[in-house]
Amino acid sequence: MSRSRIGATLALAGILMFATVRAEPPADPDLQRLTGQLAQLDADPSLGQLGAADRMRAHQALDALAQTSPRSDERKEALYIAERRLAAAQYAAQAELAEHQIDQLDREHDRILLEASRRDADRARQEAERLRMQDKAREEEAQRAEADREAQQQQAAGIASDESDQARALAEARAKAAALAQQEAALTGAATSNPPTPGGSEPRGPSIVVYGSAFAPAGASLRKDPHVKAQVDALVAFVQEHPDAMIRVEGHTDNSGNPQKNLVLSQQRADALKNVLRAAGIPASRVQAVGLGAEQPVASNATAQGRARNSRVEVIALRNTN
Repeated sequence: MSRSRIGATLALAGILMFATVRAEPPADPDLQRLTGQLAQLDADPSLGQLGAADRMRAHQALDALAQTSPRSDERKEALYIAERRLAAAQYAAQAELAEHQIDQLDREHDRILLEASRRDADRARQEAERLRMQDKAREEEAQRAEADREAQQQQAAGIASDESDQARALAEARAKAAALAQQEAALTGAATSNPPTPGGSEPRGPSIVVYGSAFAPAGASLRKDPHVKAQVDALVAFVQEHPDAMIRVEGHTDNSGNPQKNLVLSQQRADALKNVLRAAGIPASRVQAVGLGAEQPVASNATAQGRARNSRVEVIALRNTN
């Protein structure tokens, strides 16, 4: 091949290469920007595949944008739609992530409340068992002391004097028993200053329940935590929703421990909620607080769950039949 033909061929190749370079479309900065943002959203490990429908629409909008020609009216509209749909995909993914996180927090909150309720029930049961063992130990100690005293009396005196001592001791024991019975009656009367109406003669209306887990274990003071505050707020709102009704506050316990102590505890808890209502502006004349002890269970005391339900304070808006 001659040099002239080689030179012509090289020149033609150069022209074709130049034309090819000139024919390539210029880079689209808007398309590259939006494509990069969508790719970053797809690759985000925390968002995963959240907002899948909005992502698909964003991909379709970018495909439509890539098909438009620069500076055309269609391109401006396609660019606007692509930006809006990309933003919608980002918001949708973040919203789904927030919903998942809220659901997880709700489940964790419920789990914590359940564990706290179980711990309260366990502590109450342990405290009741401790008190029962103390009572049993005192009773056994009293029996041993009485047996020792009688043995010493029999050894120190004859049959006649022994009989006289026993008669005198019996009289003293009876006198002490009578005095203790009077003291117990006085304490019982103080603890139940507002006795329940026989047979539940008041027509019971709507009610709300505050469970024993809201109180300190084996005590009548309300625990200071947000969950208990929410129960107290709901109680006040319930009473305020029935402005014309008399309010009956009934304290109940499970059957663990000493019945007399349970009766006193139920009255103390009812009085505590009555004081809460008074502090909220409810007239004391509208509220009657009674302690019923373990006499009116709503569940079996054979299980921890049943005892937790029985340990409660019911607040009842009594219906007016007049």
